[in-house]
Amino acid sequence: MTYPTFPQRPTRGRILGVLLALLLVTLAMSACGRQAPEPTATPTKTLQPTFTPTSAAVAMATQTADAAATEAARATATPTDTPVPTDTPVPTDTPALPTDTAEPPTATPPPLIITPTARPAVITPPTAAPPAPTAPPAPPASNDAAECAALGGDGCKFRLRGGPTMTNSSGELKLTLAFIHSGRNNEPQGSYFVVLEKESVGKLPVPDSVRSWTGDMRAGPSGLYNYEHKLSLDALGGSVDGCYVIWVLDGNGQRDSLNYRFCVSNGQGEVWMEFDQA
Repeated sequence: MTYPTFPQRPTRGRILGVLLALLLVTLAMSACGRQAPEPTATPTKTLQPTFTPTSAAVAMATQTADAAATEAARATATPTDTPVPTDTPVPTDTPALPTDTAEPPTATPPPLIITPTARPAVITPPTAAPPAPTAPPAPPASNDAAECAALGGDGCKFRLRGGPTMTNSSGELKLTLAFIHSGRNNEPQGSYFVVLEKESVGKLPVPDSVRSWTGDMRAGPSGLYNYEHKLSLDALGGSVDGCYVIWVLDGNGQRDSLNYRFCVSNGQGEVWMEFDQA
């Protein structure tokens, strides 16, 4: 009985030798440098028999060879997508933080010593003594001297010869005046009167109808007189106290003496004055 003959498969050892040769070539090419991607190795496809084996041993050998070929193909397969290594950033130099260097202790300055100086003596100038009180100043002249000179001749004829003298008289100002001519043995002179002003009040209401008389004179506390007139407190501004200015007028109402000033205190309201026509 004659059996047909079939071409025989490569043995297992031959297949393994081929696979090892391919593996060595691949490793050699990888060592030379990877400049271009290598073609992917295509595993050798095992030819399948077109016949049905008659022996179980042949079937077992075929399966073993196929498994070995598959494992070799997997081992020699070159991956297609090889990740390109990226540049690893070089770490920058981290600046070292300056450390606080302890400074050597400085010398403590010596305490400032303040030497007290003598306080200058304050010399207080002596205080001037207040001036002694003086009599109230006379009011400005009402041109009495000029008016007297304008009369011509001897000018104003009457001069104050006695007084003024003040005595007790409450509630009023009482004028007791003497108009005489000493060249005629103190003869009383009639028809004369006066103008009276009080400082801070003004001209007082002395009527020109009240005039001096001739003939006998009256006796008063301070002397003889031939003219008398009284002024109430209302006319004096409420008080006798104050300073006054008086001058003589003749029968025609013209000035016939200079101005004369006197001062009266409360309770001393009777005033005596003597005018001489010598």
